[in-house]
Amino acid sequence: MDKKIERNIIWTLAIILILLGVFGCASVTTTKLNPPKITTLDTIGNMPRIVDALTCMFAPSSPACQKELQDKPVSALTDGEVD
Repeated sequence: MDKKIERNIIWTLAIILILLGVFGCASVTTTKLNPPKITTLDTIGNMPRIVDALTCMFAPSSPACQKELQDKPVSALTDGEVD
């Protein structure tokens, strides 16, 4: 190959790489300047889930937590099998 062609190919690839870096990660819809507003109504609507999470965290033997544990798959290795 000719040196001029090689140099043109290198410059073209470098420009493409720079353009992909500049425009590839830009997103117009998601910005940290305008986060979605969380209202009091949103928080009150999540209250049952928050209560369930706190109940299972502080009282894992409660009936509600046992029901959730039965629905989840069990690990292949149990505590009795660990040496």
